Amino acid sequence: MIDLSYGTQDITEIESLTRHSRKQTKMQNNPIKNETRAVRHYAVRRVNPFRGVMQIIEAEQGRALSCNGIVWEILVRARQGSSPDSIDGSNSKKSYYRFGMWSMDHGLMKRSNSPVADQDYFELVSKCEALVEYVRQHHHQLPFELEDNLELWLFDNDSQRPLALLASLSPGASPVSAEPKQWLASTGANGSASQRRFPQAGELEMQVSKRAGLNINKYWIKRLPGGDGVLQNTGRSISSGRFPILLMDESWKNAEEQYRVREYIKWIAPSLLTLQHLDKDTRERLENNLHVQAISIEHHRHLYPEIIDQKLLKAARVQNQIEQCS
Repeated sequence: MIDLSYGTQDITEIESLTRHSRKQTKMQNNPIKNETRAVRHYAVRRVNPFRGVMQIIEAEQGRALSCNGIVWEILVRARQGSSPDSIDGSNSKKSYYRFGMWSMDHGLMKRSNSPVADQDYFELVSKCEALVEYVRQHHHQLPFELEDNLELWLFDNDSQRPLALLASLSPGASPVSAEPKQWLASTGANGSASQRRFPQAGELEMQVSKRAGLNINKYWIKRLPGGDGVLQNTGRSISSGRFPILLMDESWKNAEEQYRVREYIKWIAPSLLTLQHLDKDTRERLENNLHVQAISIEHHRHLYPEIIDQKLLKAARVQNQIEQCS
């Protein structure tokens, strides 16, 4: 069966994505006769806490989203937004309706609630079928290229350098309605299916908060192709070397704090490997720590842009199977 357990956090992500990209979608909804040209495929990072990347296929008919490259959430565009399952919760003329889940092996599993009363059901089915076909066409291109190059960084209070990534947006997306005020290591009491809660999450979050200081400094920065960044409020440039490669600063003066950060990086290694443009040494370091939270590997491995040592990945997957059986 298709796993429908996206979890509250995942649904919140989908809602947020819909709101933030509404401006972008509106710009792309100009009549395009060639339907193929109207289809976009890209990826964004799942940030704060970081839990990997989300793959997105976007067209006039709606969107298909996947956090693991296997199961896709199909969101069709409905003419009316009166459905209780309407993603943006509005009564606008066009809104996104969560039609069902689809995978290559199991096909489509429609959600139990019926579509909006004033929407032609067969039209929704047609849109869903079109989106599924787009997924089939582009599936071999996974993982899609990340395009969320507008980043909100929490800064170190003393050095005034990027400390941890708080949020990210794609070009043309609407600003976030409420900017995050603190960095998060995990979500929920137990984490999520894609990433279990880090055992020292609370301590690590306090550690980062303390280093950020009482007067929180956070800035939107546009990352350029070479890795450099430009502060959106001042236009000042920041060299690529000042940005933490793994989205949070790994250098800490206190030995206990340094150890905690290193353990956290090991813990989320399966999701960090979905990041693109990592250098070989960093990717090898992460692969050597896949065994720390092997249970997360199956959720992320299909979206790894590169694997340095296949044996390490295979060993960690076997470890996960043994742990699941026991």
